[in-house]
Parts: sequence; structure tokens; C-alpha cells
Amino acid sequence: MTRRVLLYLLLLPISILAQTINGKVYDAETTVKGALVVNVTQNIMTYTNDNGDFKIEAKVKDTLYISSLFHTKTFIKIKKVDFDHVVVIEVKKAINELDAVLLREERERQFDSVKMASQVNSQIKEDIKRNSFKYQPTPSGNMDIIAIIGMVGRLFKSKKPIAEPIIPITYKELSTLFLNDRFFNKDLLVLDLNIPKEYQILFFDYCDAKEIDSKLLAKNKQVDLLEELVICSQEFQKIIEESKKDN
Repeated sequence: MTRRVLLYLLLLPISILAQTINGKVYDAETTVKGALVVNVTQNIMTYTNDNGDFKIEAKVKDTLYISSLFHTKTFIKIKKVDFDHVVVIEVKKAINELDAVLLREERERQFDSVKMASQVNSQIKEDIKRNSFKYQPTPSGNMDIIAIIGMVGRLFKSKKPIAEPIIPITYKELSTLFLNDRFFNKDLLVLDLNIPKEYQILFFDYCDAKEIDSKLLAKNKQVDLLEELVICSQEFQKIIEESKKDN
């Protein structure tokens, strides 16, 4: 029976066994160093080196997630041929898209006096129909300017989007997460986020102060939460280093 099991294992296609993927991340100009590479399927993470290279364990059909502060998020599905060569992954710079969005918003914010006057006049006519009593003539023969100003103010106030309040992740929630979660565990905290045991309480306090959205605690937001924690860990380590220099 044992021989049969061993024979079966030897005959298994190599594609279903975990192997090492060798990859390189670059954008339109150069290689990308310090990019976060996560095997989402296997809950494994690593970073690209100064040359944009990385190695990570994976199997066929695993999904890799690549993230960098100045680049758009990228996902790739591992194929069998990817184990035969270096997987080259191109990411796009996010700064270009950001510039385009800011430019578009700036154009949209440009004041159109003709359009504005037309909107105000239409609103005034509509308000006169509904609330004619507010527009009774005053002794001077002029309209009630205060009523008009109030109505115009309501016009613009009603168009302001109501921002949904952010409920931040608390220190207690973070501490519980790293105690009980399979992915966000002590090894990830120490080995990947580089937070030694003696600084973990301070790190959780720091993350609490950063007010990370608690929506990222959802299972389908693991990668986004990891990205936030990586940024927090980098900032936290700089603070610790500066503190040591001062002492």
C-alpha cells in the first residue's frame, strides 16, 4: 500500500505542486523596487529587490497581487509556463492617472457664470410658484433679497455630497486580528512587517491613531488592509529609528 502511495505521488503532475516563481516588476521607465507581491491564494508575501526581482512560492492557477505606492494595483494568474522562465510583470504609474483626474476635476470646477445665472433664475421661478408669499413686494418695491439668498444657499448646500463617516480599526481589533487570523498572524507581523515583539503594542497604537477604515477587516479586503499595514509599518520604523538617534 505504501509503495502505491509513493508511486502515485511521483506520478502527480508537477503543476499541482508548489514551486518557486521568479519574477521581475517594471513600469514604462524602469524596474520597480520595494513593490509588494502577494500570493493571494496561498497567503504568502514578499517584496521586489532593488532590481525589481522577486521570488515567491506558487502553484498553477494561483493569483499574484502586485502593489506599489506610485503604481496601479495589478493581478496575474499563474500559468504552467510561468515556472519555465522569469515572469515579467508590467505595472502602470498611478501618478499619471491622478494628474488626469485632478485636471478633469479642475476643469469641472471652473465657474460658468452664464450657466450659474440660468440655474439660479430657474430655481427662483420655481420657488416663486411654490412659495409666493416669500416674494411679496416690500415698501421699496424690491423682492425679498434675504429670501432669495437663503434659497440660493439651499440650492448649493443640497448639492454637497454627504461623506460617509469612517469607523477606524481600534487597537483591540488589531490585536485580536493578529492573535486569531490565519493570514494576519505573528509571523507576518515580525517577519514581513518587521515589527519586533517589544514594539508590537506601540505599533498597534500607531495604527489606531492612523484611523484605518474598519471596512478593511472584511475577508475580501485582506490585500487592501495588508497594503495599509505595510505603509504604517514603514512609517513606524522611521519613527523608531529617529527615536533611537535622539537617544
